Amino acid sequence: MRSALSAQAVGGAGLVVAVIGTFLPWLRSGDVRRNSYTSFGLLRRLIGFHGVAEVLIRGWPVLGVVSAGVVLLAVTGLHRTAGVLALAAAAWAMAVAIGALAQDPVAGIRVDPVGPAVTLTGATGAAVAAILTLIAQVRAGSGGTEHDRAAGPPA
Repeated sequence: MRSALSAQAVGGAGLVVAVIGTFLPWLRSGDVRRNSYTSFGLLRRLIGFHGVAEVLIRGWPVLGVVSAGVVLLAVTGLHRTAGVLALAAAAWAMAVAIGALAQDPVAGIRVDPVGPAVTLTGATGAAVAAILTLIAQVRAGSGGTEHDRAAGPPA
């Protein structure tokens, strides 16, 4: 029980760090630094995004809401659902951060690694915690509903 709570605390902290990273500098043009939100708007106008990258970037402003939803689900005892959603949010943040770090300069604009690195670090912690939480949920058994298992055995 204690290790499950520790994993959830690490996962929640990881998501908070990942979201904080989105507000740190992601692009630098001269002396101007832009966070992920203004960066993606600028890059969408300059180079555009396509396919999966377009979907990930267009939905980016929702990452904070999804992360808050994970914490709410965990607090209400829906640990398996929280773990799955946390893993999805972490994978999303990791993909975008890695994609940003892998980019070459475009039109004099280059990646500022601070924001993507912080986001990647938080998302990695959240992903590991989500995986550990899901493993613990599977080991706890599959009888009853998720909420029943979170509440413990019947009295």
